[in-house]
Amino acid sequence: MAADDKRNIAQLLLTLLSIPSPTGQEMALLKWLESFLTTQHFKTKWQKVEAERANLLAWRGNPKYLIATHVDTVPAWGHPHAFTPLIREDKVWARGAIDTKGQIAALLHAIAYTDTPCALAFIIDEEKGAIGSERFEPPFSFEGAIVLEPTNLSLAIAEAGNIELSLKFQGKTAHGAVAGKGKNAIEMSCAFLKKLTALKCLQIKHPLFPDSQVNIGKIRGGKDCQLVADRCEVEIDIPVLPGINLEEAWQEVLSLLNNFPVTWEIKSFDPSWEISPAETVVKELAACISIYMPVKYTGMPAWTDAAHLLEKGIPAVVFGAGDLALAHTPQEHVDLNELLTLSYILKDFLKLNS
Repeated sequence: MAADDKRNIAQLLLTLLSIPSPTGQEMALLKWLESFLTTQHFKTKWQKVEAERANLLAWRGNPKYLIATHVDTVPAWGHPHAFTPLIREDKVWARGAIDTKGQIAALLHAIAYTDTPCALAFIIDEEKGAIGSERFEPPFSFEGAIVLEPTNLSLAIAEAGNIELSLKFQGKTAHGAVAGKGKNAIEMSCAFLKKLTALKCLQIKHPLFPDSQVNIGKIRGGKDCQLVADRCEVEIDIPVLPGINLEEAWQEVLSLLNNFPVTWEIKSFDPSWEISPAETVVKELAACISIYMPVKYTGMPAWTDAAHLLEKGIPAVVFGAGDLALAHTPQEHVDLNELLTLSYILKDFLKLNS
């Protein structure tokens, strides 16, 4: 039976991966999902987000909880099997394999083998501006939600906020042989980043986020080692962990920015969140996980649509198969055995709440 289930999940996943859905191009995949869900006796509803783009909502019965995930992916970004998936030794390599089409395949397999009440939301634009979940309107009053994202099958009951900045440092050019007569913008950026990591708000740790740190995602500056660089552009992501006030953290960063010859633009500015393990949706999902493995609680270090669900008054957790570190990379892949376990957990969760 498990072998058949694994083959079924693999086939669902290959179908999903064969329909590219980079942000802005989600509708073909959503239309396929609508057709599949109709065969599973779901009612469906399109929720317009912007011109010719919409979220897809689906439900059957009188659901207590919502299961949600996004359907868009990042671009290929060098993935050798981006839209032509490769299966090797129970692993599937493709763009979106874990973020989040593997999660969707496990969910579709779970709902196909139950007839319990269920509500689903397939959301657009998570990888870009997150307008899908921002404009999401719950069709019912839900007691909680599971947002499917890769968490290594750990139960994420908290999420880090962040301040993402685009910086432009301004220096003064000079011949590289007399570098002291110039002002090197690259050196300025390095000095800034060193002081940034020493800020008080970044010394606060949280047990659910052991790997959290500032990420320098992009740096560009200079023309030649015989010329002092007069400009340097940097893009950074600053984590804001639960327990840290977002506005207070920003004031620390702003004070530092004001001490450098730099112009800046805020790309994202999101608070953290954390919910209690005693929340009903957490306890019931944990009970289902415990059937298959010890329950491990974790924090989600990246922004997810759960943030907007919480803002709408829906207690949400983040849960799914696969390692988040692989998402967006040329190595993105998912283990079919993990997806099988995820599917069983979701099936038990649906039965528990029928």
